[in-house]
Amino acid sequence: MNTPRLNLHRPRHLRPISRQEFLREARAEGAHLSSLDLSDLELRDATLVECLAEGLTVAGADLTRLSLIDTHLERLSAPQLHSPRATWRDTFLGGSRIGAAELYDAEWSGVHITGSKFDLVNLRGARLMDVLLESCQIGELDLSSARARRLQFRDCSIGTLVLTGAELADVDLRSAEFRRVTSLANLRGATVSQAQLLQLAPHLAAEAGIQVGD
Repeated sequence: MNTPRLNLHRPRHLRPISRQEFLREARAEGAHLSSLDLSDLELRDATLVECLAEGLTVAGADLTRLSLIDTHLERLSAPQLHSPRATWRDTFLGGSRIGAAELYDAEWSGVHITGSKFDLVNLRGARLMDVLLESCQIGELDLSSARARRLQFRDCSIGTLVLTGAELADVDLRSAEFRRVTSLANLRGATVSQAQLLQLAPHLAAEAGIQVGD
């Protein structure tokens, strides 16, 4: 199995940027954003390039088409993260608490998310390549109609995994715990452990119309 190909580096030699300066163009490059409250703002097409963003609050902000390139996000706080059609490239997200993450139609390439908790992650229609989720808790992960290649879950807990219409290749679920998976036929292209296979067996049989009895 091919694993995610990641080449992430924490940005260095950054200049501090204030909330007011960032809001002038909703763009920053080579900057350090620290403890900025961006709640309830219109930030469509905002862009961060080679930035370190720590302790941002984005509750209620409109982050449609957000672009994150070579950027580290740490301790992001958002009861609701509204950021559809976003582009994340060579980006790290860590130590964050997010309620409902609306990230449908996203384009992710080279993304590492670790030590974070989500109630819902909506990645419907997303294109995901070289993505690692590590030590994360996710109530529901919706990958409906998504295309995922080299996606790995490491020590993650997932309540419900939704795969309706998903296309998977080199997706590693072996180190994930999940309670429920929908559209099991779309697990084609994923690798599961023997224990997970036993857990899924009754549901696979039911979807295939197979009756199991002694």
